[in-house]
Amino acid sequence: MVQLSQALAAVLLASSAVAHPGGNINHEIIRRQLHLDHPERRAVSNCKRELTESGWVREQAVRRHAKLQELRAAAGFSHLEARDPATMESEFSEAAACTLDPESTEGPYWVSGELIRSDVLTGEKGAITHLDINVIDVSNCKPVTDAYVELWGANATGVYTGVAAKGNGDGSKSAIATNALRGLQPSGPNGTAQFITVIPGHYVGRTNHLHTIIHHGAKLLPNNTISGGTISHVGQFYIEQNFLGQVEATSPYNTNKQAQTKNANDMLFSMAKQGGDDPVMKITLIGSKIEDGLYATIDVGVNPKAKQRPEAVNVWTEKGGVPIANSPWAGYPDTCKYCGGRPPTKRDAEAEAEAEMEMLE
Repeated sequence: MVQLSQALAAVLLASSAVAHPGGNINHEIIRRQLHLDHPERRAVSNCKRELTESGWVREQAVRRHAKLQELRAAAGFSHLEARDPATMESEFSEAAACTLDPESTEGPYWVSGELIRSDVLTGEKGAITHLDINVIDVSNCKPVTDAYVELWGANATGVYTGVAAKGNGDGSKSAIATNALRGLQPSGPNGTAQFITVIPGHYVGRTNHLHTIIHHGAKLLPNNTISGGTISHVGQFYIEQNFLGQVEATSPYNTNKQAQTKNANDMLFSMAKQGGDDPVMKITLIGSKIEDGLYATIDVGVNPKAKQRPEAVNVWTEKGGVPIANSPWAGYPDTCKYCGGRPPTKRDAEAEAEAEMEMLE
């Protein structure tokens, strides 16, 4: 039987934090802690030297510099200078910032069967963000060039599409008919998957965050979705609090009436920063203000041999989001398997931990 640390047990038994109204995040806390404690855990920070010596860091710095200049030229801001690639390379060598590794949680609103597409806006408004997700194999310190990267997040007013639930923003059922802010992209020759999305809005109990899942060995289907393969990574990434405050002051974020949780008060954000990780995206203004658009990057460390088993609540179809039978997230936040109206007992937590450890091995 896996034994929980006294510190973790205290967090689980005393925490009143919720993932959505009516739920709690004990299940997610256990998963993250088990990953941090896993004896074979490696992060991108362990690959700093190899990535620098192989030239990957330099190539990424040059590519990011060029892309930012391209975005600025397209938006009419070519007079603004991007940071020098040599400076960006030097900073990476000093500290592998903007890195994220498993394990976090898929949360109650993952919808499987999403489309392969780079622009996932589908009409949503907000702080338009050109996001590069760089996937690195921490077992050999090389970019992962044959994965599918999945991305989803809430819209500017804190609502997830493809689902209908009481805890999903205002609980409106209209969101189930759209797949806005959801999609997948293949990692390219340098391990980078590119998206156009928005900075996610906040909702009750959680700070603003995006979700990602990394798929390996999946088959591309004629309907522009994927099937099969394995999942090595389930994670979330975040926005620096001061900058987030500036985003929240813009429209339509400033129309969101839900209670806001800051990064410092979000247990999953705090745990994501442990173990040498930095789950905060590096964000640069394309123009002179947020409304001009943003360019963001984050490096994600994965072990392609790992097999995570996230569970979706719905599957995307031409008719919208369709509930998956017996999903442990069905009925969130009141009646699902992972809802938990109270913190688990220590025995419950240890049983959960043992099951999660089997998933990580």
